[in-house]
Amino acid sequence: MINICKLGNKILKLVIMSNKESSILAFVLLAIISIQLVASGSSVYAAVQAPTKLKIYVGPPKVLADNNVYETIYVQLQDSKGLPARANRDIEIYLSSSSIYVGTVDPMITIRAGETYAVAKFYSTYTPGTTTITATASGFETVMASMTTVGPVPYKLVVYVLPEFLPADNRQYTAVVVQLQDSGGNPAKAPIGNVNVSLFSSNTTVGTVEPYAIIPSGSTYVIAKFNTTNVNGSTTVTAIASGYVTGSATVKTQSYSIEPATKLAVYISPQKVPADGIFYDIVAVQLKDSKGIIANATSNVVVSLSSSNIGIGTVTESITIPTGQTFAIARFNSTFKSGSTTITAVATNLTSASQSITTVGPVPSKLSIYCVPSSLPADNRQYTAVVVQLQDSGGNPAKDPEGDVLVDLFSSKPDFGIPAPRLVIPYGTTYSVATFNSTFLAGSTDLTAQSAGYYSAQARMTTSLIDEIPLTVTVSAEPGTIDSEAKSTIRILVKFNNTAPATGVTVKLSSNNGGTFSAVTNESDGQYSAVFTAPKVNSNTMITITANATKTGYITGYGSTTVIVTTVIQRGSLRLYVRDGSGNPVSAATVTSTSQPSGASPVSSTTDQNGLASFNDIVAGTYVFSIAKEGYETKSVTVSVSANQTSTFTVAIAKVETLSSDLLIFIAGIVIAAFVAGTIIFMLMRRRKRK
Repeated sequence: MINICKLGNKILKLVIMSNKESSILAFVLLAIISIQLVASGSSVYAAVQAPTKLKIYVGPPKVLADNNVYETIYVQLQDSKGLPARANRDIEIYLSSSSIYVGTVDPMITIRAGETYAVAKFYSTYTPGTTTITATASGFETVMASMTTVGPVPYKLVVYVLPEFLPADNRQYTAVVVQLQDSGGNPAKAPIGNVNVSLFSSNTTVGTVEPYAIIPSGSTYVIAKFNTTNVNGSTTVTAIASGYVTGSATVKTQSYSIEPATKLAVYISPQKVPADGIFYDIVAVQLKDSKGIIANATSNVVVSLSSSNIGIGTVTESITIPTGQTFAIARFNSTFKSGSTTITAVATNLTSASQSITTVGPVPSKLSIYCVPSSLPADNRQYTAVVVQLQDSGGNPAKDPEGDVLVDLFSSKPDFGIPAPRLVIPYGTTYSVATFNSTFLAGSTDLTAQSAGYYSAQARMTTSLIDEIPLTVTVSAEPGTIDSEAKSTIRILVKFNNTAPATGVTVKLSSNNGGTFSAVTNESDGQYSAVFTAPKVNSNTMITITANATKTGYITGYGSTTVIVTTVIQRGSLRLYVRDGSGNPVSAATVTSTSQPSGASPVSSTTDQNGLASFNDIVAGTYVFSIAKEGYETKSVTVSVSANQTSTFTVAIAKVETLSSDLLIFIAGIVIAAFVAGTIIFMLMRRRKRK
């Protein structure tokens, strides 16, 4: 019994019971077994670090103050060096917002065991501002980060009348518009909790206004009811609300004209609305006579409307002013594109009219990219960690006014990780999130986001080795069986944790039984190769070749294969001439070996017209040949074939002697004559006896 190798505390054994000549079969078996064995190895590497602190990433750090939900708060575990660290158990993180009027956050998230971070939702309100997000967890210091919501800050109340003139007919009209505006005169949304407005009329003989109105959270205005009297005149309507500058407007009432309507008038109040893709019932079309006094419709009046710039907004295509009424309200639908458009109203037999309306909002001009978190493990995993946002020139979030935005993403160093090649920012939103695929290589890469019509943006993503990642090694030999002092190509495939190809690895080769190696060649994608030159051997030999793969920061890997080295078989050639007793060539004689050197196969040939039997490239050594041909004596001859030479031998074989045809005829004649003579003598003697 022979101990072949030891793996850990296990010994592989093989019983070889054949003689030396059959030992190559045993080597083949051992080779098959050995190819399956990979020795385990160890290396000095940094131990996995335990988390010691928290860090908050906010991305994007600015969102709209639109009472929406955003997954923008990332809480990561880090070690003492600031590298991401894995949770060894589920860790609960408690979160809070310093200003709930600006926004709130999920009160608790859990970083699962084996993960490095978790994501919390941020809930914006309609109130722009900045709030501080605080994260705490047992055993960790508290950390904080800022979150900002943007939008117009409501500052004052502005009052409009829609339409400008109301009938003095002792009826109620929804006609007093109260809008919240910022200090620049742009519409601003009411905060959560609404805005309660008190209304007053300065001249109740002309009309009264409902005393209270509510601007709902998220809205910029409210339309209050006004009750006219039968008295023509004007009154000032004043709107007040706690915390806002007071606003007022004059409401004018008129009696219906006795003249027929000759023209249209268009009123839009308010004349500025957000570019937010919402419907607004703020377009009034009124009938007037030639003097500009409001007129009654004597029958239903169909009015057609249009918008000069549908990219800014559209209007109801047709409305009807009912019989007995002086006006009707149309709906304006804004888009996400800021700008102005003119609303035109036309009707049969009436002079047309028009009025402009403006929509306001941030105009997107650039992209901004955020890596959240910006530090990830180099673990060949996919993370949802790349945020791309549309922004205006001031860095505030903005919506594309026309449709989806296609963003292409690139990595400056793909070896360290790559983002998803493309993401889509949906129409009506300001940002979208893409995945990032890390590798087993640690380093930094710059991510670029670009889209037609927008300025590009860059951000840096860094990956770090935080895990014990082994190198796995697979080794093969081509060919696996070679002659003494011949060559075989050794191929080595190195992978990280038996998954991704390992690049930049140092590979060293060794043999347990001699031979030499060329320099190792890096063939890319984790493939390495070298040429092994076998030693000179006197008997069949199995050699184990081991590859050692090392890379700083990774667990060293080992792999092995076997090469069977066989002794070189000496060969030569033989020219065997066959002659008869007279020295003449004997053709068509069969020359067959009945004995040959060990390991050699029998050989056979037939002599040509020159009596030559040729044997090329046969194993050198002693052969016994049998030479046979009909009419000749079979003869056995022993010859020696010299290595690397052509040996020549001549063999004579004797013919078998036979009688000629003339002699046979003569003998046959004698036999027949003797038979006839004998027969005659016999008959004569028989007659004599009868007498």
